[in-house]
Amino acid sequence: MSGAVLAEYGHDYCVVDTHNLFVGTTLEDEILLLGADDALAAVMVRECAGFELRLEPGRKLSSYSGGEQSIICCLLLMNLLPNRPLRVLLVHVLETLSPRNRESLLVRFAALLPAARLFSLTPDGPQPLPDHV
Repeated sequence: MSGAVLAEYGHDYCVVDTHNLFVGTTLEDEILLLGADDALAAVMVRECAGFELRLEPGRKLSSYSGGEQSIICCLLLMNLLPNRPLRVLLVHVLETLSPRNRESLLVRFAALLPAARLFSLTPDGPQPLPDHV
């Protein structure tokens, strides 16, 4: 993650930055490092299938395209964060997606984290996404 973005916005937002989406090398690693239940892998496989993305828990995350990595990271986040008011700052995430996947991801955010407010980083700073304010 860009240190400058995290330093500037990390106290006020849950920052999702395409420059560094994961800590581990595989989904299995991520789940273990995040202390999540092993059942999350099956949930993630099912969620990713909705994006026509074949997720393999043992596959290196870096072997997926940038857009696929963004989808995986966001779905993981949606399934781990509590549904309470919070602000999620998407840094170059939506730009990595096709229009269909962008809309599908926003729909999943609304369904899984309806209390969250989504923001996109612009040259003028974080701006709320109009459909998800």
